[in-house]
Amino acid sequence: MKENEFEIKIDFRPGEGDPARIFKAMSGLIDSFQSLDSHLASSFDVALDASLVLDNISAGSIKAKFRDLIEGLPDEALKEAEWKKILGHFLLKAKYAILEWLKDKKEISHRDDVRVLERELVRIAEETDLKQLPAYKSPSAKVLLSDILGVQESLSYLSEGDSATYRYGENVVNFNRELQISNEIVRDVLTKEVVQSSGKGVVKVKKPDYLGQSMWGLQYDGRSIDAKITDADWLFLFQGRKLDVKPGDSLRVMLYEEISYGYEGEIVHRHYEVEKVYEIIKPPKQGNISF
Repeated sequence: MKENEFEIKIDFRPGEGDPARIFKAMSGLIDSFQSLDSHLASSFDVALDASLVLDNISAGSIKAKFRDLIEGLPDEALKEAEWKKILGHFLLKAKYAILEWLKDKKEISHRDDVRVLERELVRIAEETDLKQLPAYKSPSAKVLLSDILGVQESLSYLSEGDSATYRYGENVVNFNRELQISNEIVRDVLTKEVVQSSGKGVVKVKKPDYLGQSMWGLQYDGRSIDAKITDADWLFLFQGRKLDVKPGDSLRVMLYEEISYGYEGEIVHRHYEVEKVYEIIKPPKQGNISF
């Protein structure tokens, strides 16, 4: 294989299932790996572009080779060493380490699990002399888990009997299709503490839910939020067209707020529910301007 080149290979049973699944899975993995590479290198302020070279399509597999084209490194650094080569090698090893870490996992259940991976990525950076570049640190757990979620969602297109592998040089690892992960699981893993509160306030309506099957789009405290209205009596009147609420109107409500905090005090997630609607507030009418 060429320098800084890696390979994704998907094996499948010819003549079985929807053929589009293979290309959807490959496309998703490409997008996920581009995101992962960008996040792995983000500490160095470099821009990455992965160019795809399709090697061949054979009777039982699709195999694609990629190479990271690394741009954005300062000229001073390039004069001192072959940083593009070093960084490219780091990205190959880091992706392999992540997939190896995932290989036998059925689930990711605790923040400490991810710390093991973060330490391994820092170790690989030091091993490849990236420590000479300023302040390398692993991507945050939230970023890593989001990229892993992207990989797993791509693999979900595959059918039973399909498999996928990652390879660079002589190093080969299977993608783990058994790992159970979702946005909810990512949120639970990252959350250390949940703070709940209810209070009266005013929210502005951006998108009403006329059918009662989705969230309302609201604006609260300068932020756009999505919230379910659980005031059944008020909803009955609204959905029966007894109440007139349009985008731009405001509601005086009892608002339930649930904030999930991470292990470093960061906000992981916000959840809102409107428990009671007290009043519909119409915007002031535009008066006629006379000259």
